[in-house]
Amino acid sequence: MTTENTDLRTTEATRTGAPTAEDVPLDLEGGQWKWRLGTLATGILIFALWELLPRAGLISPIVLPPFTDTMAALYTLVTSDFFMGHFLVTLNEIFWGFLIGTTIGLVVGIVLGVFEPLKRLTYPFVVAFQAIPKIVLAPLFIAWFGYGQTSKIVMAIAIGFFPVLINTMVGLETVPNDMIQLMRSLKASKMQIFRKVSLPSASPLMFAGIKTALTFALIGAIVGEFVGAAEGLGFLLDTYNFQLRIDRVFSVIIILSLIGGVFYFVLEWLDKKLIFWRQDV
Repeated sequence: MTTENTDLRTTEATRTGAPTAEDVPLDLEGGQWKWRLGTLATGILIFALWELLPRAGLISPIVLPPFTDTMAALYTLVTSDFFMGHFLVTLNEIFWGFLIGTTIGLVVGIVLGVFEPLKRLTYPFVVAFQAIPKIVLAPLFIAWFGYGQTSKIVMAIAIGFFPVLINTMVGLETVPNDMIQLMRSLKASKMQIFRKVSLPSASPLMFAGIKTALTFALIGAIVGEFVGAAEGLGFLLDTYNFQLRIDRVFSVIIILSLIGGVFYFVLEWLDKKLIFWRQDV
């Protein structure tokens, strides 16, 4: 691009009041730093109140132990000999529950989204299954699959597949009709329309369902361990709660939040890399 063209574009942007290319990155960067500093300040305030309120006697340590005591309990827990075994058990349940549940949700959602008669025939049963509180299924899964990891994985699948299924169906239903008509005018086959129009258009919603399924899979694994288990972080959480070791309870909660957070941000990164054509509003 020549200097003359650049000057013309800059002059036009100035005349219309639009930001120039040089201004936008600086504004965005400044805004990001403001939000980051605000988030940091909010976190410091929360941790300070967490420490000071129990120390001042305003909140009982049984209800909320001081932050430093919780961190000490967290360090003791993660350095213990038994922790890694329980950690890997829960991690395995979350991973497989999420992976299998997401796969089922995508496959069933695509099938029901593409074949309208099949959707009308089976969708009421899918909704009826989702309406069942999944906690009532946990004892049944334990009776069927035992006290091992399998029952917890099935529980995670049962909770996690539905948001993927719904978002996949909604995404396929909201594909712009003019894009489909354009592909038909170009003599594209149904498979070509699906691959080049429907699937890319529905992908942002599908990925949103996948990220939701991750949280649900974690909940399913922990709920399964609450109902019946001899290992896992849910088992530790239930045990420490029974012993009123609230500092240990909070330390396990922190570990679970870190697991969910790490997995979520990995999916967020994949979302931005794979669904690069998304139009953010």
